[in-house]
Amino acid sequence: MTATLDVPEQNPDLVLDQSADDYWNHYQLTFALYSVSDRAIPSAYDGLKPGQRRLLYQMHDSKLLPGNKPQKSSKVCSAVTGNLHPHGGASMYGAAALMAADFQRVKVIDGQGAFPRIQGDIPAADRYTEMRLSAPGAALTAELNDHAVPMVPTFDGEWVEPTVLPAQWPVLLCNGAVGIAEGWATKVPAHNPREVMAACRALLKTPNMTDDRLCKLIPGPDWGSGASVVGTAGLREYITTGRGHFTVRGTISVEGKNCIITELPPGVASNTVQDRIRALVESGEMSGVADMSDLTDRRNGLRIVVTAKRGHNAEQIRDQLLALTPLESTFAASLVALDENRVPRWWSVRDLIMAFLQLRDSVVLHRSEYRLEKVTARRHLVAGLMKIHLDIDAAVAVIRGSETVDEARKGLQERFKIDAEQADYVLSLQLRRLTKLDVIELQAEAEKLDAEFAELNDLVTNPESRRKVIDKELVETAKLFKGPEYDRRTVLDFDATPVSRGDEDGSRERKVNTAWRLDDRGVFSDSHGELLTSGLGWAVWSDGRIKFTTGNGLPFKIRDIPVAPDITGLVRSGVLPEGYHLALVTRRGKILRVDPASVNPQGVAGNGVAGVKLAADGDEVIAALPVSCANGEAILSIAEKSWKVTEVADIPVKGRGGAGVAFHPFVKGEDALLAASISKTGYVRGKKAVRPENRAKASIKGSGADVTPAPAE
Repeated sequence: MTATLDVPEQNPDLVLDQSADDYWNHYQLTFALYSVSDRAIPSAYDGLKPGQRRLLYQMHDSKLLPGNKPQKSSKVCSAVTGNLHPHGGASMYGAAALMAADFQRVKVIDGQGAFPRIQGDIPAADRYTEMRLSAPGAALTAELNDHAVPMVPTFDGEWVEPTVLPAQWPVLLCNGAVGIAEGWATKVPAHNPREVMAACRALLKTPNMTDDRLCKLIPGPDWGSGASVVGTAGLREYITTGRGHFTVRGTISVEGKNCIITELPPGVASNTVQDRIRALVESGEMSGVADMSDLTDRRNGLRIVVTAKRGHNAEQIRDQLLALTPLESTFAASLVALDENRVPRWWSVRDLIMAFLQLRDSVVLHRSEYRLEKVTARRHLVAGLMKIHLDIDAAVAVIRGSETVDEARKGLQERFKIDAEQADYVLSLQLRRLTKLDVIELQAEAEKLDAEFAELNDLVTNPESRRKVIDKELVETAKLFKGPEYDRRTVLDFDATPVSRGDEDGSRERKVNTAWRLDDRGVFSDSHGELLTSGLGWAVWSDGRIKFTTGNGLPFKIRDIPVAPDITGLVRSGVLPEGYHLALVTRRGKILRVDPASVNPQGVAGNGVAGVKLAADGDEVIAALPVSCANGEAILSIAEKSWKVTEVADIPVKGRGGAGVAFHPFVKGEDALLAASISKTGYVRGKKAVRPENRAKASIKGSGADVTPAPAE
């Protein structure tokens, strides 16, 4: 009796009849574009992410300015999420707390209450804290009332919001940013605001300034958390291209038997360092540590004390801390920001400064156009009033003799040659404005308006005049950063070298356990397989993927770990000695010989990359053969009705991702290989040596069961 599976009837309303491509384009692609342009990536112009910009705009609109009474954080964040940013209040409060944190290079928000002081601190709940704009924060929104930036409707159409803020200092370079979106990520280090403002003025004056001059003005990052940049590697590349890797080190001092940690690299939390030290002590890798205590408080800041055991040197403990914990790490800078079309791209430091200066030019232009419009309107009214003052009695007579307002307006227009707008203004005046003293004030106002009109008209039409105004305003803005809190905190130690540097070419590697092995079943351990230190680990899957690995990411403490997160369909794995190649044999009689030097090695978390391109009709990888490149080496391939011995020297080396070359011509009635093997000494049939053929030669009919590797001489 055959059992049947009772399948419930499917509700057709719950079935989405749509191709995967259409689904991606409609849903996932929309989300991907949204996460890039409206969530995680900052603008190159005002340096802010949309959530940050909306928060500052809401605080400006609520008059939370320096000197005014702060407001509850919960109220501020609720207003932002309700009016401007349709997302959770928790994420908005997290962004606000970061802008108010003590380790922020320039605090944009003046927070009242328990906001973060060191990296990793959690702020108090939003109902217990208050906030308002700091002086630098207010400088980001000060010109909003001057119509200096474009405004667009909010998500619900009930309000408007700025596309960018009229920032008076470059936020992105001063405070840095970290953001991850789909397909894009940005990691911008913070810089000293005084140095950045000086570079802005220099590039404003000399746009084609040399890179050497720019590197002198901005020699390197300057984080609010302090720390130090070790060496010069990667710094110039970062300044000039926007991408570069450089070493950052926390501050550790040695006092007797104690190593005292007082500063952390950017993005490294105190708890992370302490957990890592505990793990190293438990695994025995730092056996010289007797005790660790966290003496951090809100008055004295970060202070982690690591005590060395008797008989151990504190200087050695310090070197171990730098080599084995995040106290010394690589900062991979990637200056990704949105352009004017909200499209992400890479920028150099020079590009970001020029984008900020372009914003300032746009702000001055639009601000001047708005003010020019106001001045023009006022000049027009004053001109009409001046005509009225030439004969006030006549104007009074016209008004008194009119039956209606319309008749009075028309009479004034005909008598004094003014338009309707000027006449309405005269009719709305109070009698006290007709005194002699007011005439003098009116003449003074007219002269002032004429001068202001000429100045504004010059700003609108002359870019050079705007440049002078921008430079003057940069000087005024730079005064915000005169306080001692803006002194350089990050030390640029160009003469030092990373403690954990392994070789002369600048590569850095953490200490690994040399007992790790990799077997042919795809398992890292210390009990079976070949030592990973004897070569390069490798793995091959039946679907054509290939992976090379140095073991990067393996923990110091050994346990059984798979060679990749997904080892389904693994054909074979092992350790490839130096100088060896790897040959991938497919079911359809093709072979791809790969030089591992042409493939980037992956860490433990990698799932491999495209190795050999398979045919569409059920093709798969059936063998992975380490090739020693020695003379006489041969490959034995066996099909259902034929076999062949192929000379390895006739197999060309190809890049990964190709289909390989045919090397086993099938006889009639077969189309698939069953197995393949390799021998350094060639093969024999019985006692007679089998001559290796080139890959184009025909195969031999037979089972090949009597073909065996030749014995070593």
